[in-house]
Amino acid sequence: MLTAVREWIARHGLPAAGDRVLAACSGGPDSLALVHLLNIVRDEYGFSLAVAHVNHGLRGAEAAADAAFVRAFAAGLGLPCYDTAVDAAALAAAEGRSLEEAARLLRYGYLRQVAAELGGALIATGHHRGDQAETVLLNLFRGAGGAGLAGMKPAADGVIRPLLACGRDAIEAYCREQGLAPRTDSTNFCTDFQRNYVRLELMPKLAAAFNANIAATLCRTAEVVGDEHDFVAAAAAAAWPGAVAGEEDAPAVDCAALARLHVAVRRELVRQVVAKKRGDLRGISFFHVEKLLELAFKGSTGGAVELPGGLTVRKEYGSLVFAAAPVPPGAIGPPGVELAVPGTTPLPALGLTVTARLSAERPEPGGPHRAVFAWEELTPPIRVRSRLAGDRFRPGGKRAKEYIIDAKVPRHRRDGVPVFTDGRGIIWLGGVRPGRRGRPGAATGTFLELIIEKRED
Repeated sequence: MLTAVREWIARHGLPAAGDRVLAACSGGPDSLALVHLLNIVRDEYGFSLAVAHVNHGLRGAEAAADAAFVRAFAAGLGLPCYDTAVDAAALAAAEGRSLEEAARLLRYGYLRQVAAELGGALIATGHHRGDQAETVLLNLFRGAGGAGLAGMKPAADGVIRPLLACGRDAIEAYCREQGLAPRTDSTNFCTDFQRNYVRLELMPKLAAAFNANIAATLCRTAEVVGDEHDFVAAAAAAAWPGAVAGEEDAPAVDCAALARLHVAVRRELVRQVVAKKRGDLRGISFFHVEKLLELAFKGSTGGAVELPGGLTVRKEYGSLVFAAAPVPPGAIGPPGVELAVPGTTPLPALGLTVTARLSAERPEPGGPHRAVFAWEELTPPIRVRSRLAGDRFRPGGKRAKEYIIDAKVPRHRRDGVPVFTDGRGIIWLGGVRPGRRGRPGAATGTFLELIIEKRED
């Protein structure tokens, strides 16, 4: 383990002499080994070390005991320790996020705050090869592209991961050899969380049925895909000056210049333009990128594609112009109204209210104005907006308008059909039909029930 960490530092040049490092420590075996190893080599490489712990407010006395354990462990090594308590459940409820996502946002928010207070410290985490393999699988299941299949970077955005070269077995053996006594987080064994299910159920099955070294294989794949994605991203960035023009509020991609690029570079350049215009790529799938390329090379002037997040891409005389989607009068424009989950959200523009409920038991069917989803399969926040031209919707990939017509919704009511979305796209045409993504299954742990009612003023 010590040799692996030294080799990792030599390969990546991090941490370097004079750096400040803030090690995130939960008290579990991974983070405990991380702190112990970094403490051994800190004088050798000339960096300073501090420890940080976040109590997510989910396990009561057990979590408080973890915090006390980490403080004592850091003190025993002579290291400063920073800790805080947050309320992940409250954030999840207020913003319609999963507990995992809410906890992660609060944890990294605190880590970055402390790192800034320490003068720009690097944040070290205990992610290892098993975590990387799980991340690659989860991103694959979500339909991620090269950036997602590359998994976690060894060093990126001020975060370093010195244990990515190590497996879980090696870390646990190191803890035994060094006499470390890690804490056990009881929630790590709850398979209601997607990552826990992948780690505890899926990975062992894949190892038994296909490849005993599945974790190492997935990590090698992530490294290869990551290197190739970096190459394509650099090529797209280099092509930008010759292919993208216009003001920042409406960048335009020259279709002829786009056609001269390799298809992998075309896709990445389009994604880079969307990311620059929107600020992120949440909800942008392979399907969306392909529709934009189809518009560029086969579409007519005036043709348009509507993207999640309120972005309209129009073809105008040989260019794709990226601009904010127009909002019809009296409609709810993108990105829409964020639902209180759980809670009731008024939608006066549509004359409706929407009630969202979370439960461990599957609700009974209740007609077209109720829909039930597997909460773990969605990407919060959940929003409601009006229909946009070009909206496409799965199950079948047809335009939303076609499903609404098939449902025999009168023409004068079609613009009043509420469109429910998560961070990845449309999940329900309210009162018409739900999509495939997010359908509850046998493994669903938390059910989201959405109920549409006429608003009474």
